[in-house]
Amino acid sequence: MPQQDALANRSDSTAAPRPTSDSGGGAAATAGATQPADSRRVVGYLLWPEADDYIAIMDVLEASVTDLSGADIAASLAAAGRELDVRTVESRLDMLTEAGAVSARSDTSRARRYVELLARNWRYTASPTGRQVHRFWRTVLAGTPTMREIPIASLNRVVTNLETLAASLGAGPADLARVDAACVDAAGIAFTSHDDLDTALVGAEDALTGLADRFDLDDEATAELKGLLVDYASRVATELDTGSARAASALRTLSAWFPALADAAVSASQARELIVAGTLSASRGGRVEDWEGLVDWFDPSTGRAARFALRLVRTLPSMHANLRRLHSSARTASSRSRALSLARAVLTPDIGVQVFQAAVGDHSWRKLYGEADEDDAGRNPSWRGGPQVPVPTLLRTQGRSGPRGRGAAPRDDAGTRAEVAAARARREAAHSAAVAAVLAWSPGQQLPEPAARAALAALMTAARAGVSGPRRTGAAGGLACTLIHTGTGIGAIRAPTWSVLLPGRIPLFHRLGQRPAPQALAVLSDLTPVADPGGRVAITWNHQPGPTTVSAGDSQEGAA
Repeated sequence: MPQQDALANRSDSTAAPRPTSDSGGGAAATAGATQPADSRRVVGYLLWPEADDYIAIMDVLEASVTDLSGADIAASLAAAGRELDVRTVESRLDMLTEAGAVSARSDTSRARRYVELLARNWRYTASPTGRQVHRFWRTVLAGTPTMREIPIASLNRVVTNLETLAASLGAGPADLARVDAACVDAAGIAFTSHDDLDTALVGAEDALTGLADRFDLDDEATAELKGLLVDYASRVATELDTGSARAASALRTLSAWFPALADAAVSASQARELIVAGTLSASRGGRVEDWEGLVDWFDPSTGRAARFALRLVRTLPSMHANLRRLHSSARTASSRSRALSLARAVLTPDIGVQVFQAAVGDHSWRKLYGEADEDDAGRNPSWRGGPQVPVPTLLRTQGRSGPRGRGAAPRDDAGTRAEVAAARARREAAHSAAVAAVLAWSPGQQLPEPAARAALAALMTAARAGVSGPRRTGAAGGLACTLIHTGTGIGAIRAPTWSVLLPGRIPLFHRLGQRPAPQALAVLSDLTPVADPGGRVAITWNHQPGPTTVSAGDSQEGAA
C-alpha cells in the first residue's frame, strides 16, 4: 500500500500503523490488511458492544464538512454531553477505519518541526459508504417509524404522464427523433412521482405487517389497525389497483420505445458526458432497466400494488383475532359482568325503570330479524301487544317448531344400531375367513380376493419393519407375515386379478407369536436364508396373474 510519509509511518512504535486516505471506495484498510471485498462490514459498528460511542462519533463526522482530529471529535462529543477521552476516541476511530466507515489521512500541513512529523497527526472523515449507512440508521432504524401518507396524487401523475407518452408516441416502431423535450419531461415526472409513491408504499407495508403480526395488541393499537385497514388502506388499494391497470396498459404500448426514451433522457441531461464516460449514473429513466422495473412494479398480478392488496387481505384475520380476544377478555364482555353493570345502572333512582326496560324490553328491530312498519306503538311495546312482523323465509323453513317446554325425546335408533352391529359382525366373519384361508395357503397357490388383500396388508407391514437377521416380521388385522431373505428364489402372492412378486424373499404367514404351518415352511427346504442387507424391499406388482417373472419396469419399493 502506498505511504504518504515514511517518517510518519515509522513514528509511533506503540501504535498500530494508520491507513491512508481512500478516496475511491470509502472502505479503508490498515497496513498489512486486505481491503474488504464489499461494504457489508461497514454496518458492523451498529452491532458492536460500544455501539453508542461509535454512533456518536459518526454523528460528529457526518455533520462536519472538514476533516477532524481525534481531539476535535472528543471536544464535540463533550459539548454534546458525552465525555470520552482522546485515547478512547482514537481507539474507536481505529475500529471504524478498519470497518470502512471512516477514512483517515496524515495531516502534515501544520507541521513546523521535525518532531511534529513523528506525532500522530491523523485527521478523520466519514467515508461515502459510512455516510450512507449512518443516514440509513438515523432516518430508518433509529426511533419509532411513522407511517407516511400514501400519495395518491403521485400515482395520478405517474399514470397521467405514462398515458400522455403512450398517446404521443404510439405503438409503432421507435424513432429517436420523435422523442422531444416534452416526452423527456413527462418521463422524468413519472419516475420522480413513482419514487415518492414507492417509498410511501413500502413504509405502509412495513407498518401494516408490524401491526398484523402481533396478536397481543391493546385497544389503542387494535383501533389503529382497524382504522388503517378499513378507513385508509382499502381505499388506497382500490386506487392502486385501478392506477396500476392503466399504467401497465400504457407501458405495454411504450415497450418498443424504452431504448429511445432512455437515450433521450441521457442526451437531455446536463451531465451527459460524465454519464457516457461512466463517472456518474444516469437518473431514473436513463436506462432500459428502469423502464422494465416500472413494468414489474405496475404488473396487475405480481406488482407492488397487487402485493399490497394481498397483504391487506391477509391482515384482516389478524385484526379479527385481536378484536375477538379483546372482547372476550374485557370486563364488559362476559354475561356476568354485563348483568352486574345492568344492576348498577338500574339502581339509579330517577331513570332505573327506563334503563331496565330498554335493556330487557322487546325491541322491534330485534324481533325475528325484522323491523315493524308501524311507528306509533310506543317506546317499549310488549311482545303480544306489539306490531306484527313477517317471519323470514329461512326462519320458517329451517327454524325449530313445536310447543315450548321440555324438549322432544330423542328418536329410537335401536334398529339402526342393530343394522350397524350386524354389518360389523359380517365384516369380522369375512376377515376371519380370509385369515384362515391365508394360514391354510401353500406357496404358489392362488388365493381368493379377500384373502389375498389380507395377506398383502400383512406383507406391506413386514416390508416396512426392521431387520432381524434374515427376517422381517409385521402384522395387520391379526395376521402376521415374516419375510425370509434368501437372495434366490421369488416369493409370490397370487389373486384372481393381480399378483405380487418378491425377488429374493419368501413370505411366510402365521398367527402373531406362533410359527408358520409346516406346508409353508416346506418352501424353504431347498433355500438357505442369508442375512437381510436392510434398506428397501423390492416388490413387483402385476395387474394380471402370470408366471413368476420379475419385470424391472413395474417394481415398486416399500419403505424398510
